[in-house]
Amino acid sequence: MKISYFTSGTPFQTNCYIVTTDKNNAVFIDAPQVNMNVLEELDKQGVKITKILLTHGHCDHIESLAYLAERYDAKVYIHELDEPKLHDDYLNLSEYFADYYDKPVAHFKGAHTVKDGDIIEQDEVKFKVMHTPGHTKGSVCYIMEDVMFSGDTLFKMSAGRTDMPDGDYGTMAKSLKKLDGIAEDYTLLSGHGGSSTLSEEKRRNPYMKGFDYDDMF
Repeated sequence: MKISYFTSGTPFQTNCYIVTTDKNNAVFIDAPQVNMNVLEELDKQGVKITKILLTHGHCDHIESLAYLAERYDAKVYIHELDEPKLHDDYLNLSEYFADYYDKPVAHFKGAHTVKDGDIIEQDEVKFKVMHTPGHTKGSVCYIMEDVMFSGDTLFKMSAGRTDMPDGDYGTMAKSLKKLDGIAEDYTLLSGHGGSSTLSEEKRRNPYMKGFDYDDMF
């Protein structure tokens, strides 16, 4: 198994992670705008995209979703609370950010919905779903071995914004508390920006450090 990634060329600079199994099947974590060179290289290597795991349903994470799902006949997974965003321009923010796109973000129906604790398997690799709402109601992290794909819940020294439709600061704080309570350490691969570790974010991230959560609710 190996992990590679690319960052979209849009102003959002959204990360997409590619987990390639020993059998040359690939799982995409999120589906931002993809450079065709990336796909051509995967094709050259004989890699087939079999699954797309979405951390949430905002437009910058689903820009290439419909295209990739059709091209590779890939299965799509998203939390049940964010599934409506895949075919609603208001909920996925593509209506709000219309000036960023030459054409509307393509809708997608037929995704498999997941919930907290679900396990998604591809060959030798297993992804555990952790529901971490706050950025959106259906935001999730995916845990794979010693890696956490945190989407827009937790970034290196930051956390996801909560001022968009169905975002909520109080709910985000609870999700960050949930992450803070995890005993294991993980390499943190987020939806935007550079990588980190969960232990480093516990020590230094101001959004996880110093809050008295019990006094907030």
